Amino acid sequence: MAAAVDKVEVVDDKKLKKEKKSKDKSEKKEKKRSETDGISKEKKDKKKDKAKQDKLARALDAHLQADAAASFEAQDDEAEVDPEDIIKPAEELVPFALPLADDKAHKKIYKLIKKGAKIKAIHRGVKECEKAIKKCPPKTAASGEIPAPGLVIIAGDISPMDVIMHFPILCEEHGVPYLYVRSRADLGVAACTKRATSVVMLKPAGKPGGADNAKGKKKDADTEMEDADEKKVSAEEYLESWKELIKTAEKQWKVQVQPWVKGTHPLQIAAREKARLASA
Repeated sequence: MAAAVDKVEVVDDKKLKKEKKSKDKSEKKEKKRSETDGISKEKKDKKKDKAKQDKLARALDAHLQADAAASFEAQDDEAEVDPEDIIKPAEELVPFALPLADDKAHKKIYKLIKKGAKIKAIHRGVKECEKAIKKCPPKTAASGEIPAPGLVIIAGDISPMDVIMHFPILCEEHGVPYLYVRSRADLGVAACTKRATSVVMLKPAGKPGGADNAKGKKKDADTEMEDADEKKVSAEEYLESWKELIKTAEKQWKVQVQPWVKGTHPLQIAAREKARLASA
């Protein structure tokens, strides 16, 4: 009887040991599973973070490329900007505004510009005038006395002054007389433009059919003959006034500019005398 009891106890102990072992194994498996699940979750999170970083990097790269393209476009636009758009009116005239027209000549200049605008005998603006001057044949010593190809009127209240600084030299190279006026705004009004103008070039003759005509109206023979006579008279008057202004420009150049070129201007003489006394 006692042996049977011992045998039962031994069996129970074995069962308990088996149950304990199986429990330990299941716990270990669960622990491993939880660890492996945690690791896989971390990997997923890392993948998501990496994907986000890649997306942000691509977006940043695209943004930088767009900015670079915009800056290049802005540079191209700046290269094609009309100089008239960057000019501002200055309170004082540029120091090289010589020869400067007097009050009487100012009135004549503005009247002539208005006439020239009506018969289309003018060029307006820095770019257009520069091209027109360069088309004129260069002045040489062998050329002698030749008729002036045009008359350039430059505004003296310009900022920055670099925009018009080259015009005097360009005009002298091509034998084009030039005069300075005080107001860029007044020059634009006289040239019949909606904005101020820095430079105007007056040609000796306008384009054919440049005078103002009535639009969309049929005219009889008498009216056409009257208009032709008016055109002829206005063109002749313009040319006569243009020649007078050419003489004025040449005269003022000899009075105001030539002494500086020769070094005989009173201010230059005074400066040389002052330097001599200082060195002595």
